[in-house]
Amino acid sequence: MTSAAEQAGGPERKGERTRRRILQAARRVFGRVGYDRATVRAIAAEAHVDKSSVIQYFGTKQQLFREAVAFDLEVDALTVGGDPAASAENYLRAMLQRWAADPDSPMAVLLRTSLTSEEAAELLRRHVTTEAIDRIARRLEGPDPRLRAALAGAIMFGITTHRCVLRTPDLAGVPLEDILRLATPLIRVLLAPPENPSA
Repeated sequence: MTSAAEQAGGPERKGERTRRRILQAARRVFGRVGYDRATVRAIAAEAHVDKSSVIQYFGTKQQLFREAVAFDLEVDALTVGGDPAASAENYLRAMLQRWAADPDSPMAVLLRTSLTSEEAAELLRRHVTTEAIDRIARRLEGPDPRLRAALAGAIMFGITTHRCVLRTPDLAGVPLEDILRLATPLIRVLLAPPENPSA
């Protein structure tokens, strides 16, 4: 994976490399054993650094976890104004491709750890609310924008979880385009303004 500094054409400083290595190691350890059982010592060993380096860069396990699982769903960039179907497909495609490409992506790790840790579950709730529901709801016309955004998010996270985390055979084993073909209309219904809002 190419770092932001490398993509920008500049050399990555040693401190940036070390920090990135710790974050990647943290995702692997948190994803493997969960938040509660992960230790700073184990993360340092996974990153091939001293425990003091982890503390120096991140302070606490909690802060390291927050940074390791921070993700941006890029809702603003993926939204196509006036076209709920295109927006729905963009959102779902981005989630599925990002998770499938990296089983230790921040989203996947946060979801796995949230199943066993209240700390992670609360962080996931807040993050999904601010990164997805808040942003999508602001763009929806018609009644119940927050509920519709939350339902759309629940469908997308459910599909992504079954395909990429649980590896449910009927979802993990089919082409992405088949999932998008069938799921996009469901999500579009929630994103589009109701045809008869007074009915």
